[in-house]
Amino acid sequence: MKHTTDAQGVSRVNQTGQLSHSDQNTQANRATQAKQSTKDTPANSTDLIDLPKQTVPIRCEGVAVVLLKKYLNEFHVLMLKRAGRMLHGEWCYIGGGIEPREKAWEAAIREIREETGITDIRLYTSNQFEQFYSQAEDYIYMAPVFVGYVHEDQSVQLNHEHSDYRWMTFDEAKHNAALPGIDDILDFVEKHFARKTPSKWLKMNIENE
Repeated sequence: MKHTTDAQGVSRVNQTGQLSHSDQNTQANRATQAKQSTKDTPANSTDLIDLPKQTVPIRCEGVAVVLLKKYLNEFHVLMLKRAGRMLHGEWCYIGGGIEPREKAWEAAIREIREETGITDIRLYTSNQFEQFYSQAEDYIYMAPVFVGYVHEDQSVQLNHEHSDYRWMTFDEAKHNAALPGIDDILDFVEKHFARKTPSKWLKMNIENE
């Protein structure tokens, strides 16, 4: 008996009870499709497709500088009282943006000069970063923190960005710090730059630039 197919497409067998080679392939393809359909169908029809997770951008476009000067064998921190709209009347250390084609350490030198008039410093990178979240623009601001040692003869000349300044002890500076996180940075600077000599690998070789 030859293999035939009825009007409904149901395969019939030959005398040996076996499907022809072509019909075996057809049924194998159908089985594979059925398995694939079952695999692709969620266990619960209400399951949602996973969407990419939203991320918060990080912008590293500014610098922060902690200046140290020794008084009676103890380092003090320069703290500035802000006169601008942001953090008005609060005590902070030096900070500002990085200008186009400017390196971070160059921005630190410029901000020191503009905000305090100080030009004679030994500058180090602290290996720490100041950071905060901006609700208005939904991003995380991050700035490398530099530490500068100021000679005792250097005086401070404020620009319009600040209304007052004080050389504070570390305890005073941490107590008066405007925002949480600043005290952590001051703790770090006190431990690694005021209580001991910093690593030579952190020093900015400004004279070679």
